[in-house]
Amino acid sequence: MDVPFAALIKRLHPVLLCGVLLGAALTAQAEPQCTERYPTPAALASMFDVALATTDALDALDGVDVVLIARGGQDLSKYGLRHSHLAFLLREDDGQWRAVHLLNPCKTAESHLFREGVATFIGETSSHTDLRIGVPTPALRDALKAMLTQPAIQAKALHEARYSVVAYPFRTEYQNSNQWILEVLGAAMAQVEERTLIVNRTQAQQWLQRHMYTPSTLHIGVAKRLGARFFVPNAAVTDHPASERISGNYSVVTVESIFDFLQLRSSLQQELAVPHVPVKGITAPKP
Repeated sequence: MDVPFAALIKRLHPVLLCGVLLGAALTAQAEPQCTERYPTPAALASMFDVALATTDALDALDGVDVVLIARGGQDLSKYGLRHSHLAFLLREDDGQWRAVHLLNPCKTAESHLFREGVATFIGETSSHTDLRIGVPTPALRDALKAMLTQPAIQAKALHEARYSVVAYPFRTEYQNSNQWILEVLGAAMAQVEERTLIVNRTQAQQWLQRHMYTPSTLHIGVAKRLGARFFVPNAAVTDHPASERISGNYSVVTVESIFDFLQLRSSLQQELAVPHVPVKGITAPKP
């Protein structure tokens, strides 16, 4: 779906505050859901400055119409993570770049696929975290462009609405935001490398396993595991092996693990970084 500019301010904070990032769902205590507050004019200026810098950098790349873009959000440095959320940026027929990604609004147990402007995707993370951009190889870009252009039947078939922020990478009961990106990438890579058509999540996960995708391991302590179990509907762990539930060492699809996989397979042509624009009075979120 496209999100019009007029809806930007109203939608921005509920999305950022309500569980689209990994750390939010790992908080043990119950929190108000979809608390509305609005960005300051300075924060909005930062968002649009970073969005403009991003699209200018992408427009300067010859023949590039699909990239990966990672933004920050909740401070996940204790897990060794800098970026929390990954999307595709697609240059559509009108020449505009739009983010295509999976979101879990308001800490519910369901997710939706969104197609929206770059500034909306970046949000207030523009004030404290640089963007990480990966440019796939030409053949992979062509496959992704075909998959993501409307009606995007194959990409939508790889979406599971049942959401868990710590979804196990090799089961299909749940899906997290970065996992959808990974499975779409896997389907596109299978097509490019082996001329194999992947039409469901089981096939995508089997291909990723065979080709040595390695998820990140996040240790979640007992208190947070219990809190998530009783208070957070978007943090189910029942799809994980018993050994992970006992140890608290959970395999999870993260931005870093996806970039590592693409680099391992020489599937990135280049990487770019777009610096953040600090805003007076706004600091990075606390762990």
